[in-house]
Amino acid sequence: MMAGAANYSPQDAADALGYLDAGCERAEWVKVAMAAKAAGVEFDAFDAWSEAAPNYTPAGARDTWRSIAGDGAIKAGTLFHMARAGGWPGPAGRTGAPTHPRKPTARTTEPPQRPRPGTGATEVLARFKPARATHGYILSKDGRPDGLRVVPDGDPLRIAGASVAGWLVVPVLPLAGGEPVSLQFIPPPGAGKKLNLPGASVAGVFTVGELVPGGTAYLCEGIGQAWACWKATGAPAMCCFGWGRVRAVAEELRQRDSAARLVLVPDRGKEADAEKIAADVGAAVATMPEGEPVNFDANDYAAAHGHDALEVLLSGASGPAPPPLPFAVVPFADLATVEPAPPAYVWEGLIPAGHVTLLSAHGGTGKSLIALMLAVAVALGLPLFGIPTRRGVVAFYSGEDGASLLRYRLRMVCRAMGVSVSDLAGWLFILDATDDDPTLFAEVTAGGRREGTTTATYAGLRDFATLHAVSLLVVDNASDAFDASEIDRARVRGFMRALARIARERDAGVLLLAHVDKGTSRGDRVQNSEGYSGSTAWHNSARSRLFMTRDKDGALTLEHQKHNLGKLCEPMRLLWPEGGIPQADEAPGPMVQGISDRTRTKALLKLIAEFAARGEFVTTATTSRTHAAKLLKQEATYPKVKDAEVFDLLRRAERAGHLERVEFKGSDRKGRERWQVSKAGADFAGILAATAATAATAATTEVTAPDAVPAKPAATAATSPLGGVGESAPQEVTAQATAGAAGGC
Repeated sequence: MMAGAANYSPQDAADALGYLDAGCERAEWVKVAMAAKAAGVEFDAFDAWSEAAPNYTPAGARDTWRSIAGDGAIKAGTLFHMARAGGWPGPAGRTGAPTHPRKPTARTTEPPQRPRPGTGATEVLARFKPARATHGYILSKDGRPDGLRVVPDGDPLRIAGASVAGWLVVPVLPLAGGEPVSLQFIPPPGAGKKLNLPGASVAGVFTVGELVPGGTAYLCEGIGQAWACWKATGAPAMCCFGWGRVRAVAEELRQRDSAARLVLVPDRGKEADAEKIAADVGAAVATMPEGEPVNFDANDYAAAHGHDALEVLLSGASGPAPPPLPFAVVPFADLATVEPAPPAYVWEGLIPAGHVTLLSAHGGTGKSLIALMLAVAVALGLPLFGIPTRRGVVAFYSGEDGASLLRYRLRMVCRAMGVSVSDLAGWLFILDATDDDPTLFAEVTAGGRREGTTTATYAGLRDFATLHAVSLLVVDNASDAFDASEIDRARVRGFMRALARIARERDAGVLLLAHVDKGTSRGDRVQNSEGYSGSTAWHNSARSRLFMTRDKDGALTLEHQKHNLGKLCEPMRLLWPEGGIPQADEAPGPMVQGISDRTRTKALLKLIAEFAARGEFVTTATTSRTHAAKLLKQEATYPKVKDAEVFDLLRRAERAGHLERVEFKGSDRKGRERWQVSKAGADFAGILAATAATAATAATTEVTAPDAVPAKPAATAATSPLGGVGESAPQEVTAQATAGAAGGC
């Protein structure tokens, strides 16, 4: 340790640091960092000094500083010893220690001392003579001397203990204009490396050419590259004094001129960093050819191939890939020839697949029990209250009722519906979230702001739905899953969109249960009272909305209050007997019967189309040993219907234009007649275009064997690749499971 080093203050240490060369070898630079930290220099002062190095990076300076212990082997005296060798005169120009030294502290926020009179960049530059084109460095780089100076012989300036007489001087100028903030000294070729004015930050640029608002500007490390880019294109090029300064220069340029075309020209090996900077500031990148050595630059390329070739290379600068659009552009040109599949339903006409349905009622009205009944019905492909369902895997997510109550209710529902619990294996999952946090969406504080976000529980539920190919997700209920204000539109919409994301990904129905106030549920409010509480975003975000009330006589009314995909279904009156489960008050009326007939007809049309696609045709005869009822009932998707009803449904389909009679000759050359699904019938039943096209061109072969081996049924139009009845899950499509067209009610 230098004698008397303890008598110097951190301010003295920062001043001494400025007399050292930041562009020294890395081992020397680390040694300076250790000595500076031991002397009490603040990181900001060390970082500002390090910026003068050609290979400076903010992360490198910060990480190195953090790794140094303040009481290491290198002491403060090393800094002052090195600084004196570099020309540091000591505190305030004295050669001895200060009379009243300040006690050094572990940290200080004092900035480095300002340059003493005669040592500032402007004053030093004024001593130098204008550069000429014959300077060795200018000749070697095919540059020009405009704006540059040369240190004359006999000038006393020494950097790192060495004279810089005869060196080229490049002023470091603020982008905004004005006096130089520092100077860069470039030796003649082979005489050393570039040095910077001690104690001055290179926070500036030197521009070759003239910047034009909205024009192109090339950003390079050094003046040699800037000369090459300017000569090749005629556009201004900026020397940033090291790659570590390129980002700061690009950001300031972008702030000053949002329309400017900025092109980064990195040396070989720095392309990845250039791409990051370009993406952040909206710039393009011109890269040197692959295969060139590290640090090969634009000037090297021009020297090897000429400035015309460099112009071609720079003209191919590529900008960052545009960010993905936050919306999808919907194609529609094919609608002239393609008939899109109609909306599919998990519960016909009431719960659309791919969307969120809201079921609201007061607590205790029975919505959780009815939702569980629906879950069982969908899992088994059974109708509920006479309305068909599409069979699929169901997940019942409960944040309100625990496992014991859920098990009790499920056993009661299965008994009352006359189904076996064992049949639900693999089709129904009961998820109890009451022991942990059931929140799926919450309001949190991030960066000092309140915002809404999905939770880890939501992510787990979403993954579960994907893993098990869920076709219906019941969330019971909103008050447990939503941890934010119900009157905050933004939060409500964020939650509903999160649920809709699961619905779209799985082509599943999502049924969200929600509470309303007691008076609304009991019908004490005015007629047509809104069946939800809180923000209108609950209503607006749901594609279908159900509202259940309890009449004064105890009966329940399930009302369809909103439907974006079709017309509203008629209200249903339900009775809830003591010790039982809710049931329809009366036999299915015309509305429900109409839905059932349409569903069964669609199933028959699909089977006829599938047979035709295989070259096996369905005769129109009703007395043949292979008539439609006998032939089709062998298939798994055959609806539960009597033979006589099959013929009635087929005749009505013919009158509706969904079926056509086609004549053909059998193997015995006799004329016969078969059913063929028409274009209108294919559209009505949601038959896949490929199946319909194959059926129209298949060979005419009559099926004569009543026990023909049934083929595996084709997927219905309601089943998408990500649908609730996917390949990875149990599959079954019954008459009740086939989704109908929009407006099924």
